[in-house]
Amino acid sequence: MVSIVAAVGLIAFATSATGPIAFVAFLAGPIAARLTGPGGSLLLPAGLVGALLVLVADFLGQFAFDTRFPVGVITGVLGAPYLIYLLVRTNRAGGSL
Repeated sequence: MVSIVAAVGLIAFATSATGPIAFVAFLAGPIAARLTGPGGSLLLPAGLVGALLVLVADFLGQFAFDTRFPVGVITGVLGAPYLIYLLVRTNRAGGSL
């Protein structure tokens, strides 16, 4: 119980310090699954893809435009269309993500 409370506290602290980063959790898993193929665990690849997404989004938000944008804005702008694409593709195939 102490471990769970400590983990929740650390996650809450990290989220309050960095702010919520939208769509990373929704995108990291499907992208990692497409990169690695079927079979195997997706835990490590999804974590690495999520870290790369946040890094690229932060870089784009800081240096790609005249105005600096927070990383959450960039992940939302890039992530929303991809998530809609995944939902449409999955709905047409009759499966689940």
